[in-house]
Amino acid sequence: MTTSPWIITADGTDQPIAGCQLLVTQRVPRIEVIAHSLAQINRYTGHATRPYSVAEHSLLVADILAARGFDHHAQRAGLMHDAHECLTGDVATPIKQALGVAWLAFENPLAVLIRKHYGLTTAATAYRDAIKHADLTALATERRDLTQHQPRRNQPWPVIDEPGTTVAPIDTADLNNPACAAMSWRHHRDAFISRYYWLDAQCSTSTTTTAIEVPAA
Repeated sequence: MTTSPWIITADGTDQPIAGCQLLVTQRVPRIEVIAHSLAQINRYTGHATRPYSVAEHSLLVADILAARGFDHHAQRAGLMHDAHECLTGDVATPIKQALGVAWLAFENPLAVLIRKHYGLTTAATAYRDAIKHADLTALATERRDLTQHQPRRNQPWPVIDEPGTTVAPIDTADLNNPACAAMSWRHHRDAFISRYYWLDAQCSTSTTTTAIEVPAA
């Protein structure tokens, strides 16, 4: 008998990640478990100038959406856009491209399941373009502040350097300042949890699209 693959999560749960058990149980981690995991998973395959987690990135995406006037539904979907990586891990885009269809077949069902469980499907669809652009803006900002990328030495990144559709970093953030560098993974875990519950409360009481102030990370 073949056992469906699973991992043990931060709260001690055996979490299916593929196969029949995932389809049958439809089980997903609690938001606290998602935040705990994302706060300890580093982006850029660990090649950033300091540890930079998926949780910190997700908070930046939500901040960018807020700064652009998008409502709490968009911000919540933006905050959670990489939530499935608590199960898949963060895989750099070039690696995803190398893996091709095999990666998509593994990742997509988990992403869809988490969006469905947390009531994000409608917002993720409605604000897809805005979330994607905020994600790319965060990427451009992270490359500027947290990598050794030099235009004269390194190849361009197609997703943000395509002529005519270049994505610029934001001027209001410095991700390598001493305060950011000194924050622990626990700070980003707790900030992610706090932001999620605050946005979720806003979403449950209103359907407006008015820009709102968000709590500091």
